[in-house]
Amino acid sequence: MRPPAPKVPSAASSSSYSQREPRPENPLLLLPSSRVTKLSLGCPLLDRLLSGGLPAASVTEIAGESATGKTQLCLQLALLAPQSPLSASSLFLHSDLPFPLHRLRRLAPKSRPDILDHVLVAAAHSPTDLLSLLARAQRLLANPGRSPHRLPIRLILLDSIASLFRADFDASPADLRRRSALFFQISAKLKELAYRHQCVVVVTNQVVDVVEEGAGNTVAWSSGRRVSPALGIAWANCVNMRLFLTREVGGDGASGSARRRMKVAFAPHLPERSCEFMIRRDGVFGVEPAESYCPKKFQNAQALGSHQNAHKVQCNLG
Repeated sequence: MRPPAPKVPSAASSSSYSQREPRPENPLLLLPSSRVTKLSLGCPLLDRLLSGGLPAASVTEIAGESATGKTQLCLQLALLAPQSPLSASSLFLHSDLPFPLHRLRRLAPKSRPDILDHVLVAAAHSPTDLLSLLARAQRLLANPGRSPHRLPIRLILLDSIASLFRADFDASPADLRRRSALFFQISAKLKELAYRHQCVVVVTNQVVDVVEEGAGNTVAWSSGRRVSPALGIAWANCVNMRLFLTREVGGDGASGSARRRMKVAFAPHLPERSCEFMIRRDGVFGVEPAESYCPKKFQNAQALGSHQNAHKVQCNLG
């Protein structure tokens, strides 16, 4: 008996069928730099570090200890989104209370009094709260409404993921399994929102002290301590890209003299590299290598160039 012929999709359903059917592509088109919109960090040096900015349709983690600039970067991104080619509002989900509204208002450009209308804020107190907010965000992104005064949401900020898992979990095997399951649920929802709506998703994370080498997790020196992003390797596998912020405090111990560095820990489209940056009253900005070498002044460009080359040779030898 001859098997039945396979069904051919009708003309009415051909469009929906073609959306579900995977098609071969040129592998160069899969590079984020080839077709994905990117959100600028508001500084040419930091954008150069990230080859243009933070990619849409991806989940980026910003990890670092307290006072390295994680929340500052999130606030800056929320204010840049409406003014960037992304032309978007942002959804800022915060678990650390209170929300830094005073700092947000100080960073907001005076020429755009309406810019705070494009920043939506909600508090998440637990992983369950976060999943509920993400479900509501999915409905909001799918049906953006008809308000002419608000841009569509294409930036989601979560500050921070580690705060949600501080108190409700211990080190028992059952709690570790439940925690990992929540990691995967949260990351799956974030990636779905990022990919389906071409959103930029940014999640901040705290750090823990490293006593012994972890199995594959990122380790760095910050404030004289060996630290690693919180939540372990299980969470590290849930993000597409990790930026690690570190700081080295000066000899006087004052936080104002701290030297901060942003490092690309891993990303599918970027090599490992880093850039020094500073936090100013008007935001977060990268520091040129010439500025970070030493405070000496030079009479001409030739003397400055020779001094920079000497420092580069010294760094390479070290």
